[in-house]
Amino acid sequence: MATDNKYDRQLRLWGAQGQKALSEAHVLLLGAGPAGTETLKNLVLPGVGRFTVVDGEKVEERDTGNNFFVRKSDVGRPRAAATAELLAELNPDVRGAHRVARVSDLVSKEPQFIRQHSLVVAAQVDPQTLQQLGELCWAANLPLVVCRTYGLLGSVRLQIRSLDIVESKSENKLWDLRLREPFPELDRMTDALDLDSLDDHAHAHVPWVLLLAKAAKNWRAQHNGASPSTRDEKEEFRKLIAAGARQLASNVPELNFEEAAREAHRAWADPRELPYEAQQAFDHARDVAKKARRGSDASASGDAPPSVEQLCLRAVDAFRTENNGLPPLSGPIPDMHADTNSFVALQRLYRDKALSDLTAVQVHFSTLIKDAFSRAPSQEDLQLLSLVCKHVGDVRHVSTKSLADELVAPNLAEVAFEGLMEIDEPKLKPQAPVCWYAGLRAVDRFYVKQGRYPGLDESSLAADASLLADELRAFVQEAGAAEAMNEALADAHAQELSRFGAAELHAVASVVGGVASQEAVKVIARQYEPVDHTYVFNGIAGVGGVVAV
Repeated sequence: MATDNKYDRQLRLWGAQGQKALSEAHVLLLGAGPAGTETLKNLVLPGVGRFTVVDGEKVEERDTGNNFFVRKSDVGRPRAAATAELLAELNPDVRGAHRVARVSDLVSKEPQFIRQHSLVVAAQVDPQTLQQLGELCWAANLPLVVCRTYGLLGSVRLQIRSLDIVESKSENKLWDLRLREPFPELDRMTDALDLDSLDDHAHAHVPWVLLLAKAAKNWRAQHNGASPSTRDEKEEFRKLIAAGARQLASNVPELNFEEAAREAHRAWADPRELPYEAQQAFDHARDVAKKARRGSDASASGDAPPSVEQLCLRAVDAFRTENNGLPPLSGPIPDMHADTNSFVALQRLYRDKALSDLTAVQVHFSTLIKDAFSRAPSQEDLQLLSLVCKHVGDVRHVSTKSLADELVAPNLAEVAFEGLMEIDEPKLKPQAPVCWYAGLRAVDRFYVKQGRYPGLDESSLAADASLLADELRAFVQEAGAAEAMNEALADAHAQELSRFGAAELHAVASVVGGVASQEAVKVIARQYEPVDHTYVFNGIAGVGGVVAV
């Protein structure tokens, strides 16, 4: 259907709530090189509210060859001003600003300026400044996206101290149908269903949810209230469902009974058992609440102060406690073979029960909001609570390793061995993302010691490659990954990295910008699961992978 809403396609991905969060965000870009501007471009186009570009360099001739957001006429101008101007032209809904300042100076002298933003994107920031920035953002619970291009390599690093994802949109859709623990209204509808009295047409259009609910109730009545649990019992239950289908004169199978047999596992699914990741989110919210009650300092303990999202989770947890572990009903039901009247009646039944449960959760939520903020819940708060209740099984708590911890204790050997298990190979391959991650870490060690990147001067290529190879071996040894990685790593890695000479290629920057902006949207909208925690792109072999070191 045609629409004049330019955001229509993305609204189908993250909805009005996600778009609202995006439109209220203020993104800070530190470093206006190609990776940074490509990332910001992909946030401006979908309608991020505001952005600020910080860069201390002037536009040079080389920038016109790898950065689409500078013009030849901009040579000599501050790069922050030139890129911010062209980025703002992409979307009139977005407000853009810039500051001409060295990123290192801003991080060390004006931390309060950085804390004003919703999310920080750091592009091509040197290792020492990045370490300072990481500590600053971690202390402020400010999400940080680090993006980098280095020759034919690229990486995106996400640092999140504490973030609650409301809609992880997991691939396996969880339908909360309560067939094992039916609520009274569903019980009454099931009891009113007399399959034997129905004509063939009506019999073939009974929603499979009701078929399963009735069969499950009959089973429990004959098995002392227990649902099918063993493999044999579950198979017997499926056969009972299939046996209930009629042989129609037209020889057309009853699709509703076929659906019921296929979905039979939902009859014994325990609604109290949330996915492990969702339960972790509730456990974290509970732990934060316990620390708050003990009067511990949140920042000192490493936990962010309670957010509205955490209060939503605590309200749902209170509901579960008083309802024998059952969460609020989510409400939606799947499509199924049924007549319109039966489907609509069933849909209304689940919707009304979900609204009733939401009302009960709101009582707890109002108390928590009042205790935390001395006010009543806003309409926005209540909308968020409704989303949490609707997606109880999809909530997630995200906390990545900090940049500081990664520098001190990288679990490189573990990641390397996990990579072997994933591809079912006996040996690590030289082009594996974890090998190039190690290479980039060696480059940073070289920079810290030499004050420059390797290979910037063609006359020192061989010498730099030799020094870089030493740094690579030392890093792998110190990380305890020599056994796992030494055979895959070679001097060729150091030679290639030196040959790159810290070049920033637009083709690689476009890939990095796409990944970085995608992760930024996840964080801002609190939807989908962000990467944990580093994505490495290898443009030499055309492969990429996540490295959680």
